Amino acid sequence: MAIDVNILADAIVRANQSMAGLTDVLNAADAKLGDGDTGTMLARLIGTFADVDVRNAPDLGAGFMALAKAGAASTGSSLGTLIITAMMTAGKLNSGRKLMEWGQLGAVIAAICDAAMARGKAELGAKTIIDGLDALAKAIDGKDDPGAIAVAARDAMDEVLATFRQRPSAMGRARMFAEKSIGLDDPGMLGLAEIVRAVTADHGATPLA
Repeated sequence: MAIDVNILADAIVRANQSMAGLTDVLNAADAKLGDGDTGTMLARLIGTFADVDVRNAPDLGAGFMALAKAGAASTGSSLGTLIITAMMTAGKLNSGRKLMEWGQLGAVIAAICDAAMARGKAELGAKTIIDGLDALAKAIDGKDDPGAIAVAARDAMDEVLATFRQRPSAMGRARMFAEKSIGLDDPGMLGLAEIVRAVTADHGATPLA
């Protein structure tokens, strides 16, 4: 079965449900060097997505665009803006299409990574959600089985967090405390990882939080 509006809607439901346990976790991660509101912002944004009637969108592209439109009205944060950019990018790539083959998902995420870099003026290696997206895209590239994609995605998130945890942050407020950021997870990257775990939890794993 290819990806359609129902699979997209199901993923949003899982992500939204996971925020009950993740909001405080992400806020705590952000509070170590930032404003401590990443979890609250993400919960609000994903809650807004959950209110969108994606299942009745005329096609997959329209579904993603509806999410982008709703999300843009709910957040002005830098991370939120990147998530909206992701939805818009996926919407454009799937314009008029009712189905997206699983084997195309890696390429779509790679395009999202490029768009997010352009929008956020970020580079790979700066210890941000961009690095998580890049790792995710590369890990699932060419895979067309949902179960294999889920396993590869979770493994990639574990690996990218472990790798960048020991590096200094080079973007956002955390860059001003570069040395203190060593040993800490970037909140945006952590949020991506936990959402990936939540969305893929029906493939033999459960979210960590």
